[in-house]
Amino acid sequence: MTKPVIVLDSVETYKESSIEYLKWKLKDFFEDPSKININAVKEAITELNEYENLEHLKPLSEEHVHILDEDKIDIRKAEEAVLKGEVFWEHAAAGEATRLGLGTKYLIYPNELTTEKIIELQRREIEKDYQDRPEKKKELLKKLTAEKIEEQMGCRPEELLPLNLGTRHILQLIFDIRKLARKYGKDPDETIKKQSMLIILNEKTEEQITKEWITNNYFGLDPENVFFMVQKSFHGIDIRDGEPFYDESHDSHKRLHNHGQMVMQKTHDDEIYYIIDEQKIYLKSYEFEDLLKQKKDLLSYSIEDITYLTGAIDWHSLALALELGEKGYGMVMEIVGQNPLKPQKGGAAFYDEKKGRPVIIESNQLKGIKNEDITHLNKNFNHYPNPAMAFKAVKEGILDLHTCIKEAVDNDGEKKHYLYFCTPQGDINFLVPTAYVMRKVLKPIANWKSPATTPPTIKACKEQDNQEGFKEFAKKTVRTLKEKRDNRSSVA
Repeated sequence: MTKPVIVLDSVETYKESSIEYLKWKLKDFFEDPSKININAVKEAITELNEYENLEHLKPLSEEHVHILDEDKIDIRKAEEAVLKGEVFWEHAAAGEATRLGLGTKYLIYPNELTTEKIIELQRREIEKDYQDRPEKKKELLKKLTAEKIEEQMGCRPEELLPLNLGTRHILQLIFDIRKLARKYGKDPDETIKKQSMLIILNEKTEEQITKEWITNNYFGLDPENVFFMVQKSFHGIDIRDGEPFYDESHDSHKRLHNHGQMVMQKTHDDEIYYIIDEQKIYLKSYEFEDLLKQKKDLLSYSIEDITYLTGAIDWHSLALALELGEKGYGMVMEIVGQNPLKPQKGGAAFYDEKKGRPVIIESNQLKGIKNEDITHLNKNFNHYPNPAMAFKAVKEGILDLHTCIKEAVDNDGEKKHYLYFCTPQGDINFLVPTAYVMRKVLKPIANWKSPATTPPTIKACKEQDNQEGFKEFAKKTVRTLKEKRDNRSSVA
């Protein structure tokens, strides 16, 4: 049986062809098709996802990557590209904070957390992660004190501006671009209107978030340049008589298919839209591709990156990405060190001796290698210079679909395991010419992934608030803050 192509005309064709792909993958793996069931797949999931050249992976060294030396790279071309609106900004904000247990990350208000709440979340995480290591669990729980948490945060959460995480991300980008415009004597308002961006939302919070954008007058952006897409969630896949199928008997087990499905969905017709006079105007696939052809780079951000909160634009990284784009690259992936506070899964960087090149491989393909044993990770955002190149490559439908097993509930409310696809967008590095970048001074990854990384996130939010002029800008731009300021003025 030939490996099926994923048909990306619509969500429905994705679903239909993904099942055909799964049938091929399972029948290629299991010798006896009659023994294929969800439990058999659960038992074999590590081997099923194993990277094809696992035995040929070697540690990455500097000779395999482009070194980013911040002291030597000229950032003026990067600044000029932003001033001209030649960079496309993408924010992946559909994810639920599963480990945090706080709902959609975009809508989390860090100021509404408390020290006590953070301690409770960390206690649950420790008890879960170290249930088989009682001594280590006891040691970590003993260290979990309010004094230590507040020392890590540098403040109490209620001292922060009342802004959700998504608004903080958008404000920081606009704040930085306005500052750039003033540096070059340009009109900040006009410079902001030249910017184009795509916000990826989920089905549950789409309406609430788009209303926030409308209420806040798009934070000064041109509404025709602000695009939205709702990343679809999918029913869990069950297997009956050796045949996989989406169990559509109920909706309580629907899940996202990770960022790989997100980039595939972007290539469908009528998924990306903008809003004019409260009406959604949808783009065809070719229209979005034409828009990307006008841009020199697309930056795909994750909303959980906390270094972004005090510098949305990494000028050195952008300058190098633009240089590499001129040399024909279609993707630039920065490699960073592991998070020492809470080693995390993600795209791991290695050198594949069989392929003769660096590769970024999702950690679920590494067959038993623990997170703490992964030295180098892909930073949780990527550059796509010549962005139409990656778009067209994804549209061909040849990204491999990763699989995972998750516990949900069946139609009767009983616990049940289902199969889901969980393809990372990082796999685009196998489709287009990709440059792997490492800084001369390596920085660890810094994401809000779990309760353990909540205190550094609170600290980053406080540092964001303390930037010169940021509070005033936020209060002027965000309607709810402006109304509070106006109300206080009228009372005084």
